[in-house]
Amino acid sequence: MSGYDLIALDMDGTVLNSRKEIAPGTREAIRTALRAGKEVVFCTGRALVEMERFLRIFPDMHYLIAESGAYVYDLQAHTLLFHARISDEDLEKIFKVIGDRDIMPVAFSDGRYLANKSQIYRLAHYEMEAYAQESPKIATGVENLRALVLEQHRPVEKLNLFHTSVRERTRTQELLDELQPEAVRILSETSSLECSPPGIDKGTALARLSESTGIPRERMIMVGDADNDLSALHYAGMAVAMGNANAHVKEISSLIVGDNDHDGCAEAIRILL
Repeated sequence: MSGYDLIALDMDGTVLNSRKEIAPGTREAIRTALRAGKEVVFCTGRALVEMERFLRIFPDMHYLIAESGAYVYDLQAHTLLFHARISDEDLEKIFKVIGDRDIMPVAFSDGRYLANKSQIYRLAHYEMEAYAQESPKIATGVENLRALVLEQHRPVEKLNLFHTSVRERTRTQELLDELQPEAVRILSETSSLECSPPGIDKGTALARLSESTGIPRERMIMVGDADNDLSALHYAGMAVAMGNANAHVKEISSLIVGDNDHDGCAEAIRILL
C-alpha cells in the first residue's frame, strides 16, 4: 500500500459476505498485505470471542479493534491495549427502558458474548436471522443478564439491544432520550441498537492504535459499510466504502469498491497495494 502502513477493515458487510464467511479472494488479499509487512486490523463491533475463528485464519495479524472500539487487543502479545466500560448508572437506565418489553440484550464483557439462555436461539425473532447459526455457538448463556450486570456488577464494554421491529427500536430511543444516559447509541442491522461508553467508537480506537504503533492517521486506511464505521472513516487518511455501503458512508469516502459478495474488500486492498 504505497504511502499507507495500516488498513482497518470492518467485518460484517465488508470482510464477511452475506453468508458470514470470508471469501477466498478476500482471504488471499489480506494475506498478501500481511506478507508485504502492512498492518491489517479487523475493526469490528463483534466481541473477541466472535472473532476467534476468523483470527485463526491470519496468525500473523497483530492487532484487533473489537466491540466498536471499546476493546483494543494485541494478538501477538495476548495483551489488552485499551478497554472501556459502560457506567453502572447508564446500565441501570438502559435496563429500565428494556423492562419487560420483548427485547434481547447482549452484553460484551471482557471479550465475551453474554445473553439470556431463553433468547439465544430466538435471534430470527429479533430480526438477527443472519446470526442465528453462529451466535449460539459462541454465546455464554446466563439465567438473568439483567441481574448479572446490575446486581453482580459485571463489567460491560458494549450492550446490544435486539428488537422485533424498527418501530420498537424507535420506542427504545425515545425512552432513552428521556433518561439521557451518557452511553453512545448507534443504529445497526435492521432493528438493533448498540450502546457504548461515551467517547468510544471505532475512530477513537484507531487513534489509540496510532499512539501504540506510531503509525500516523495519514498512513491509515479504513474500509466500511455502515454508520458505526463513520468515525473511523473520518479518522483514517483514506476512507473506502463498500459497494453495499449506505449513503452516509459513500458520501464521505474517497473510493467505492465492489460489494461484500463480490470481493469488494479484496478489491480495496489490491487497488491500494
